[in-house]
Amino acid sequence: MIRDLLIDKKLFENIREKVLKEGDEELIKRNSLENAVLKKLRKKRSLKKYKKMGIRKSDLKEIIELADIVSLELFGGPSDYQIINEHPEWCSHCGTCCRESSPIFIHKDEINAILTFKSDLKDDIVKNRDYEEHFMFKKDLPCRFHDFEANRCKIYDVRPQVCRTYPLVLVGDDDKSGYVIDLRHKCDYSIHLVLEKSIILFDEAIRRLET
Repeated sequence: MIRDLLIDKKLFENIREKVLKEGDEELIKRNSLENAVLKKLRKKRSLKKYKKMGIRKSDLKEIIELADIVSLELFGGPSDYQIINEHPEWCSHCGTCCRESSPIFIHKDEINAILTFKSDLKDDIVKNRDYEEHFMFKKDLPCRFHDFEANRCKIYDVRPQVCRTYPLVLVGDDDKSGYVIDLRHKCDYSIHLVLEKSIILFDEAIRRLET
């Protein structure tokens, strides 16, 4: 198991146990994402090339699971947020996030920019109970700024930060907040992110195996 070259087995199991405390639907989404990544990783890192090293399909699955669950920061690498900032081309502009994300957090400093585009939304923006400095739309499914015909955001240049960081969504309180991947089974961006992390982790595991 080449994953053991990267992370202590017990530590991984502890992390996995905490992360996987989800309902059946969320686990199905996670499995769907990881299966999609596996198809792409097998093209990027062919098993034939590493056959003599004993690398199997199960090793790829374990690497993908690790990439899906943890941030590369654990290994001194970039955060998920840093990775997606470097790859805006991964977004296919499918509009899934616009149609299905809720709530759409709006920071207090972003309200004025939004209201310049649509001033009559003032009464539709309310305080977010979970994040002190954030607001939200009373109704945001789907987002009122999504152009269904063009599949584009009408206020793209001033869209809220939560939209800019998608598919990462902020979770936790102010002291222990962090990002998790959302809409994993429907967003190509999520697949690209986990694939990129999987490649980095796989290559590092191979490097350690060869030394």
